[in-house]
Amino acid sequence: MIGLSRIFVPVGALALLLSEILIVAACFLVVAFLILNVDPTVFLFADNGLLRIALAGASILFGLYFQDLYGNLYVKSRVLLIQQLSLAMGIALLAQGLLGYVNDGLRLPLRLMVPACAVLVLALFAWRVVYSVFVLRVVGAQRILFVGMCPMLQEMAGYIGDHPGLGLQVIGYVDDGDAPSTPPEAGRLLGPLSALARIVAEAAPDRLVVGFAERRGQMPIVDLLQLRYGGMAIDEASTAFERLSGRVPLAELRPSEMLLSGAFRPRTQRLVYQTLGHWVLALILTILTAPLLLLAAVLLKLSSRGPLMNRQECAGLRGRPFPLFSFRLAHDDARNRKGAQRFVARWRLHALPHLWNILRGDMCFVGPRAERTEFANVLTGRIPFYRQRYAVKPGLTGWAQINTPPGVPEDTLRRLEYDFYYLKYFSHGLDTYILVHTLRELLFSGAA
Repeated sequence: MIGLSRIFVPVGALALLLSEILIVAACFLVVAFLILNVDPTVFLFADNGLLRIALAGASILFGLYFQDLYGNLYVKSRVLLIQQLSLAMGIALLAQGLLGYVNDGLRLPLRLMVPACAVLVLALFAWRVVYSVFVLRVVGAQRILFVGMCPMLQEMAGYIGDHPGLGLQVIGYVDDGDAPSTPPEAGRLLGPLSALARIVAEAAPDRLVVGFAERRGQMPIVDLLQLRYGGMAIDEASTAFERLSGRVPLAELRPSEMLLSGAFRPRTQRLVYQTLGHWVLALILTILTAPLLLLAAVLLKLSSRGPLMNRQECAGLRGRPFPLFSFRLAHDDARNRKGAQRFVARWRLHALPHLWNILRGDMCFVGPRAERTEFANVLTGRIPFYRQRYAVKPGLTGWAQINTPPGVPEDTLRRLEYDFYYLKYFSHGLDTYILVHTLRELLFSGAA
């Protein structure tokens, strides 16, 4: 797996993205040379042609991402793939129309954009089928060998088994004892720790992941050092688990790491930049969504009795309480009902007053979920390190929110592990990824 802004993506997905960037660029250039009446080099270099093609290509790649075509690498339905590619081209054409209102000099001519999109649907369809059937099979999965066996490695093996799209395969483990609770996804016991060098030579893994249960076995330091000097990639279990699952395992978190390390305390400078950037974004969105805000208020007031606004006291930065504003929905299951309540709930219009909380400085767009004060006080007393999540402002969305599938019963400890991952790898790149992912989910779940 490859790490981009602490977001770890399968090598297969990254390779597919890079190859499709080349395909998109090639299709636009070929169509430009075939269709344009003027010298294509004049259009490309003297008339901002390259920039126009880059913007159009970026919108197509965003369309592919919004269709989750980089999360599902295998083609399960060719008809569905055609539909998804066509929708991605529709998103690109819409983006071109909007770009024309901003600066018509950055928009591609329709006589070039439309044929290029048609060619791209065919080219990307053919490449996706070939990539799914042949390339992924030829490249194969990254082979992982576990050194030792502990609960974290057992969970890791199960996670890899449940997510075949990661392109990972556990070929087995080396340990001095056969753990009866080892899941089948961890493979079989290949031998004792004393035979590690021989087993690595025979099994030829791509990576070793080292993890031992308490008081079980001794780490073969000499063999591991020789393998590392020989070029073998070796990861510690907790680090590999973080990369794989996007969570910081609470069971492995030590007080010394929390007290003496700065890993879970984002830098003040970054927090200031986040606050300023999100405040400006909230101001712009408040202006742009003012008509929707008014529409939601009118619809809710006409469809239900009682107060229009909801106000809940939540724990914010450093645990300080703040009032969280939202429109009141008359029913908890308003999304599944008919009428105005359903429309407001489905498109999350009831959450628009949260923008006021960002403008007040209570929240940011990205961060741990805002918890009601009474629940936060209980959890702080029961869960070690829980107060550390208040090192940043709560957010409208966050790493825990996008990694928890809708409809799944909430697990407070699991959500806290996601929050700690966000704190540990806090960055503007991670914030951007979360915002784009949230926008995708909002658009497609709202339209469902």
